[in-house]
Amino acid sequence: MSESAIVSTSITDWTDAGMAIPSPLDKLASVAIEALRKAKIRPRDLDAIITTTTALPFDDPSYITISAQHFAHRLAEKIGSHGVQCMNVCAACASGAIAFATADAMIKSGLVKTVLVGGVDNSPRGFYYQGPSYLDPDLAVSYPHKVVGITNPSYWAMWARRRAYEMGKSVEDIKELMALVKEIQSAYGALNPHARYKKIFTAKEVLASPIVCDPLHLYMICAVSSGAGAAVIMNMEKARKITDKPVKIAASTLGSTVYGEPSPRLVYFATAGGKRAKQPFIEWRKPIETAYRQAGVTAEDIDILEAHDTSCFHTINWIDQVKGWEREETDKLIRNRQIRHDGEFPVNLSGGTASFGEAVMCQAFVMVHELVLQLRGDAGERQAKKKLKMGMCTAYGAYGSYGVIILEKGW
Repeated sequence: MSESAIVSTSITDWTDAGMAIPSPLDKLASVAIEALRKAKIRPRDLDAIITTTTALPFDDPSYITISAQHFAHRLAEKIGSHGVQCMNVCAACASGAIAFATADAMIKSGLVKTVLVGGVDNSPRGFYYQGPSYLDPDLAVSYPHKVVGITNPSYWAMWARRRAYEMGKSVEDIKELMALVKEIQSAYGALNPHARYKKIFTAKEVLASPIVCDPLHLYMICAVSSGAGAAVIMNMEKARKITDKPVKIAASTLGSTVYGEPSPRLVYFATAGGKRAKQPFIEWRKPIETAYRQAGVTAEDIDILEAHDTSCFHTINWIDQVKGWEREETDKLIRNRQIRHDGEFPVNLSGGTASFGEAVMCQAFVMVHELVLQLRGDAGERQAKKKLKMGMCTAYGAYGSYGVIILEKGW
């Protein structure tokens, strides 16, 4: 089986959501050409193009529907590629990670040697609201909004409260922990030229912001944004001819729903509790375990983490799942500020989604881009102080879609 490696990555600045200009396709083409330029190849050198897309009928004119289902094909035409294999991936917030996993599998199987992976999103402003569709008769996403008024932060708040309850701690305790996460991550967002938000928050300021859904305050929740990213992935033999620092894809795994998962997903009001409930967040943990097996490593081998943090609780929970240790250890790690660039286990040195806002379909490109910079020692003031060999990024999307990528120095 061939090894695969990332040769180049590129991302745009993350900007305000819902703007009509520049068009998503123009933004995607621009960042794709930049990734090709960095890799010193032309569109004709590509074997495949895989992009994120969406077919979700959000009732907002800023959100593309039909045309977005064919971004890979439209991108191929726009940049001048000829007869390349094209594929479009849709898995909500996990789309980018799954696009990477698809490219990785195609290269390792020997089907292709060079793949351009890209993604773009121009999220509608505010909470996601799905319009009615005859093709979706259960209207799963709309039920919580229409009947109960539950939006995404409602679920995240339930998760946070459950964690505090199971640990025998007060809600105030996890609230303070989430505020500290925001304080730490905002400092790195201020140093990232691509981040949308540059303000450095103190935990006190975060706790003084309005409560959205207790224990989540406003500044603990990410905004929605617009952005694009791209990466060139090759088999290792070809990658080493182009760069002296190929970043090996040690693992790329997918995850999905687990029957009986006690932590409610974004499409349900609640799930099983009491004695019927299994340990929570097993859906999150399973693709991580698969990635460890695929790479032949353990949690101890992961030096740095980029976690999909649509709220500050997600950062906490991802550390729980990646480490697989007692949750009290996560709390100690954060309270001792050991998730900083000079800490024991750096987390979200990109600034995270908290600093970028979420451009849903392509958020994984921020995480992969940061890990490539960190492993190559090119992250500037955000550079982790410890010696890095291996990093992980994690993604979570609606309906129980997950993606995990482990990257490793290939030199």
